[in-house]
Amino acid sequence: MKALGFATALAALATGCAANDPEADIRELIAAAEEAAEARDVGFFSDVLGESYRDARGNDREEMLRALRGYFIANQRIEIVSRVDEIVIEGEHAARAVVHAGMLGRRSGTALIDGLDADLYRFEIELVNDGGDWQVIGADFKRAVGE
Repeated sequence: MKALGFATALAALATGCAANDPEADIRELIAAAEEAAEARDVGFFSDVLGESYRDARGNDREEMLRALRGYFIANQRIEIVSRVDEIVIEGEHAARAVVHAGMLGRRSGTALIDGLDADLYRFEIELVNDGGDWQVIGADFKRAVGE
C-alpha cells in the first residue's frame, strides 16, 4: 500500500507552468509532488492525474486516489527523499520520467521503531501535456534494492 500511494504521488509529478522548458517544469513539479505527499495533500494529486490514467497494475485514476487517501490516513507522518534519474521529452506533448524515492511513513499511536515503514522505490512515470498542463497518464514502480 505504501508504494502504491507514493506511486500516485510521484506519478503526479506534473501540472503546471507554460512549457518553455518541459524538463525544468517536470523537475520542479517532482519537488512539488514530494512536498504534497509529505503534507498528505490529496487535492494536489487529484488535479494532476489524468482522466485516462492507467498504471502497470491495472489501476485507474480513482483507484489510485483511493490508495493515496488510504496511505495518508494510515501514515500520520511521511518523509520522502527523491532523485530524478531521467526525463525524456517525447515530442511536444509527451514525456517519461524515472525517479528513485526513499519513503518513510510513520503510523500514529505506535512506538518509534514499531511504527516506521521505510523503503526505496523506482518509479517510471508517463506524462502528457494538455494545453500547457502536464497530466500523468501512467506509472509503474518496483522496489529498488541494490540500485
